[in-house]
Amino acid sequence: MSTRVDAVSAETGYDWPTIVALVGLVVAFTIVAGPIGLLAGLVTALAGYALGTPYALAVGHILLVVATPGGIAPLSIALVDVAFVAVLLAPLLRTASSGRTVLVAVTSAPALAVTAWLVTRSQPTWLAATTVLVLLAVASYGLHRLALVRLGLVPASDDGDALPTDRTESTSDPATESTET
Repeated sequence: MSTRVDAVSAETGYDWPTIVALVGLVVAFTIVAGPIGLLAGLVTALAGYALGTPYALAVGHILLVVATPGGIAPLSIALVDVAFVAVLLAPLLRTASSGRTVLVAVTSAPALAVTAWLVTRSQPTWLAATTVLVLLAVASYGLHRLALVRLGLVPASDDGDALPTDRTESTSDPATESTET
């Protein structure tokens, strides 16, 4: 298949924006939680470098909770999450359509956070968590579908017009064709 996906970098390895973002994440952790934050930031950066961004996000958020057992101020959360967004967006600088992808990522994250905040203010915490999970599930399916369309594995629309019409397959049963002569 010769379809090129513009939103996925053809290069492998890590470039300087990713490394700078991981260093920024370590600095943010250190500012928020002190020496234990430095250790948590280093573990998070190592996870991000060795395993990839999703693992850095998961490990980092867990370590953020562990590093601040007495609670964390909203401004501190914002500082660390800005560093996480930088880690998330750094690889996009190597893609052909980075502007559109960055715009979607930068607008989607605050929209999800504001939705969670609004639901939490008026509903119980379990309902806010459920709402965020449903929104994440819908967004994940949308990204999955977009990836399938960009790779050419499914047609762009669900109507029959997008399917090839020049099929040469026979609709008759081959077993009956050999006996009919």
